[in-house]
Amino acid sequence: MSYQVSVVKKTDSADRAVRQAMELLGGMSAFVKPGQSVLLKPNFTGPLSSDDGAVTSAPVLESIIAQVREAGASKVDIVEGSGAFHLGTKKIYDILGVTELAQRCGVGLYDANELEFRRVKSPDFCFLEYVDVCEAAWQYDVIINIPVIKTHPLTEITVAYKNMNGLLSPVDKRRFHDLNMRKAVVDLTTALPSYLTIVDGITAMEGLGPLEGTPVDLGLIVAGGNPLAVDATVARIIGFQPEKIDYIRYAAEAGHGSWHEEDIQVLGTPIQEVYRPFKTAEPQSRHYDGVEIFEQEMPQKCYGCRAVLTIAMTRIRECGHLPGFKGMKVLLNGSNPEDMPERGEGEHLFCLGNCTKEYYDAHKDEPGIHFILGCAPSGLTTEESFREVYGIPRPSEHVKGHVEE
Repeated sequence: MSYQVSVVKKTDSADRAVRQAMELLGGMSAFVKPGQSVLLKPNFTGPLSSDDGAVTSAPVLESIIAQVREAGASKVDIVEGSGAFHLGTKKIYDILGVTELAQRCGVGLYDANELEFRRVKSPDFCFLEYVDVCEAAWQYDVIINIPVIKTHPLTEITVAYKNMNGLLSPVDKRRFHDLNMRKAVVDLTTALPSYLTIVDGITAMEGLGPLEGTPVDLGLIVAGGNPLAVDATVARIIGFQPEKIDYIRYAAEAGHGSWHEEDIQVLGTPIQEVYRPFKTAEPQSRHYDGVEIFEQEMPQKCYGCRAVLTIAMTRIRECGHLPGFKGMKVLLNGSNPEDMPERGEGEHLFCLGNCTKEYYDAHKDEPGIHFILGCAPSGLTTEESFREVYGIPRPSEHVKGHVEE
């Protein structure tokens, strides 16, 4: 079976690029019929700018709203559940100007975190027993997923699959981190009704995404009816090999489609003409004054725990709180170092991530040892765990640290 994915390079307006991408797929009318209701799922993970490559841009969102209306949709709503829990999605909407856009365009605006959830169980799940998903996903005729192109330390890239996490319950947003994000996002798409994906690749993000990376002026719109084909195509555009990305392989094994190049018909601009390799989300080992980090290389490629440690410690340092954590030790990646020094009075050792559970279990009766569950834990969970033990609260204005993705 062949899957179609359109790739369009923006030459003038974002609206024109989105329209060209949809025209290559038969137009919006091929997906939205007169009288149908449409759920739009953008990426509004926090109070960040689309110029940073972190969130869906207003011009792309507005273009999709206009085309859906032109196709005859009777109802159009934006539904997103941001991970910035302390602010709430509605506040994020206000900050990003989405509230004003929705009012101007006459579309509904909902916080998925505050809606009802459906517990989905399926024999087709590859990993999870159940998924708690926003009930709204079954209340619309059409779902349009509008992700941004970003690198990610847990899934290597985040495009169609990872973006649907915004429809999870707040509990499952964290539970996905506690378990295995690479498998969990596949089960989420298995649980959901089928959806159209229109990727906002106007400004993307490379490096330590999905929030702390570097913006890339990519200038692309990518669209398709099969999320696996879309993500595989985006992976190739930004220099990743789809077959080496775990969740893409798992999705193929789950029957979602194919990542193979010969099975995907790229319409519009050829990949080689827009190819732009991205820096991965693998952070370099860093030094934090007064903090000792013990890490060994994993047999499989995994840098999630190093990434979340980098995020957590950078936020702590930006607040000027790093001196308060002097003497802290952190164990990563299942390390079992023979040269682990004894902890002095009041010093703490954090075993970060599920790979360190064996070491923690062997030493958990010792004073000052702590375990942080996750594969990998979120940056927020990690920072909160450090702060709780040391009794150093986060300043209320430190917004970025509250984002859960």
